[in-house]
Amino acid sequence: MANHGPVYGLDAELKAKRDASYDPQLENEAKTFISANSGVQINDFHEDLKSGVALCKMFNKFYPGKISKINTGKMPFIQMENIGNYLDACKAAGIPVTDLFQTVDLFEAKNLNQVVLHILTFKRFVEKK
Repeated sequence: MANHGPVYGLDAELKAKRDASYDPQLENEAKTFISANSGVQINDFHEDLKSGVALCKMFNKFYPGKISKINTGKMPFIQMENIGNYLDACKAAGIPVTDLFQTVDLFEAKNLNQVVLHILTFKRFVEKK
């Protein structure tokens, strides 16, 4: 993960606000859903998801073969490519762009709350399907 140093001013206030709104119960619900539908055990939300592999496998369970290439390499750009492929597939499936997250939100743990909310949105989306 990139070390961008401490944040100050407005950035610090926004980070504090994001951290305060983080709900561990919602994270557990998201981890349970991903584990059940990807075949990957999720213990640490950030570390276990940042490669993008679990997200791609989860997506392919509901939309078989839509993400044709899942990279298993450890290089950051390969892991970010997996996350990007997952987000592109979600967009193509009809999930509104406003319900997605940015790659850095997950890969660099910039906004894990948005990632959790997206996973729960994805869950509702596929349950309606």
